[in-house]
Amino acid sequence: MSRLKTRYLAVLLPLVLTGCVSEPSSRPVARVPAVDLHAVLPPESLLREDTLAALAHDRNASRLGYVGVWAADGDRCAMMDQTEFEGFAVITPETIRHPAGTCTFPPTAPGETSAQLNATCEARGKTTGTRAFSIQMLNSEQLYLSTTPGQPGTQMVRCRLQK
Repeated sequence: MSRLKTRYLAVLLPLVLTGCVSEPSSRPVARVPAVDLHAVLPPESLLREDTLAALAHDRNASRLGYVGVWAADGDRCAMMDQTEFEGFAVITPETIRHPAGTCTFPPTAPGETSAQLNATCEARGKTTGTRAFSIQMLNSEQLYLSTTPGQPGTQMVRCRLQK
């Protein structure tokens, strides 16, 4: 090889090799979805009548904070009224639907952060007896629901329709 070619390679080779090796780049930033799907229900057209009633209820007027659609975690809200699953409650001013059936109860005092519901329940069209429910509001978006007296409740989040 000629001297000129050797010098040329000696100068260019390091430049070429540095272009082949890149420095580690910073980690990609997680993309935030345009729509927050946490605790979002299926479209209204797929929901049952009591679910729609619970969603339409004016809690400010009635001061019954527990009225609404609830699930043990936000991801389960998407399954509401689509499939059977544990860890949900649909509560109207007079009814509560949960995995074991639907129960009716007399009106409760408005404005309270906790409620004891003594309800008459039925499943598959047959009366199954009475059941005591205990509701403790944690804030406007979370509550504890106990279906067995003396047992700790299940913490639930309020489900909502997508805007």
